[in-house]
Amino acid sequence: MASNDKRGWRLFSDLNNAFRRDPEINEFDFIPVLEPKNNRSPVVLVDHKLGLELWSVKILFQYVYHTLMGWRNKKSYKFIDPQEIAMLARAVVLVNPECYTAWNVRKELIESGDILELDDLRLSALVLTKHPKSSETFVHRRWVLGRFIENHLQSSQGSTKSTGSCVDGFISMEAIDLNLEASQNQLSLQNGDGSLNVSAVSDYHRQMKVEIDVCRCAAEKYPCNYYAWSQRIWLIQHCYNCSTQVLLSELQVTESWVERHISDTCGFHYRQFLLTTLFAQRDQLRDQFSMQYVAIMQKEHKFVQDLISTYPGHEAMWNHRKYVFHSLHNLYCTECRRDEGENESNLKKTRLENDHHILEQKEIDCVQQNELKCKDIHQKRFAQNYIDWIQKTVIK
Repeated sequence: MASNDKRGWRLFSDLNNAFRRDPEINEFDFIPVLEPKNNRSPVVLVDHKLGLELWSVKILFQYVYHTLMGWRNKKSYKFIDPQEIAMLARAVVLVNPECYTAWNVRKELIESGDILELDDLRLSALVLTKHPKSSETFVHRRWVLGRFIENHLQSSQGSTKSTGSCVDGFISMEAIDLNLEASQNQLSLQNGDGSLNVSAVSDYHRQMKVEIDVCRCAAEKYPCNYYAWSQRIWLIQHCYNCSTQVLLSELQVTESWVERHISDTCGFHYRQFLLTTLFAQRDQLRDQFSMQYVAIMQKEHKFVQDLISTYPGHEAMWNHRKYVFHSLHNLYCTECRRDEGENESNLKKTRLENDHHILEQKEIDCVQQNELKCKDIHQKRFAQNYIDWIQKTVIK
């Protein structure tokens, strides 16, 4: 049943006028005004920030939702212009982004050419500023990005390579920009692959920078935002083909993030994804970047040790330490087995430097001498659980 409140139409009109006045709106939120206090519009636009007074949210939503659903279900046979349908769907998802029907309407309008992909990506990014953990918004964004990627692959001049893979050519360590959030365009052209359209590659990486920023902002706004970090993993896998250089970049970029969010398990899980993926590319790490995977893991081990010492009593860091230590332990065990068939001098050297039994004892001693003596009761409990885990699970 359509809403009979005529204020809904006026609110819808004011919202559309705000988007027409400022196409660069980059943030949306509700303003905690519970009742109208004067004769002015509850739609507020200041410095690219869009606000909607709380008292008007329900009125607006009832109007746009019932109008859109009436058209969708053919209950209203009145012709509605595709652009108005797009604006109705936009208003619906701004208030309630979990309405998958509204997103499906926008998908159909994208396929018919009535909405541009980049415009829709801007809208979903705007929605995430208010609803950073909206699963439907991230799902829809992946669908649009899939079309965006396909279109850019088709725009390449006869290349069959994914745009993301063109950073995988040999690059000296001095040429690596290890800040993915700061610059992508230079990275994409380092190996001089002339088979790709340079403008298309530049546009592609510019948009991918936006995608990383969207994920980062959503993760900042909502703690342990599984959907934002899953989206970031999806980007690395599907938009960058797990490029070794991008993985190294992300590993460095997210160091400062986890330092500022020490209880966020999703941030540590993302680093585990990066490290696990780099393990599969350890030969390329050695041959193209002159880096040893074990050195990366040793650095990560020192990193998480320092975090635990600096910020005691947070379980997320201890769980990450388990992953890192278990990975290092497996690497040392593999190295020892590999060297068993070599000559005695090499075997002796391996046992002195890489023996996994020494690693186990050193780790236990380190925890007993530091974290187990901490005054924080939670830190002591986590430390004891960690030692028990090593003795029961790792040592066999």
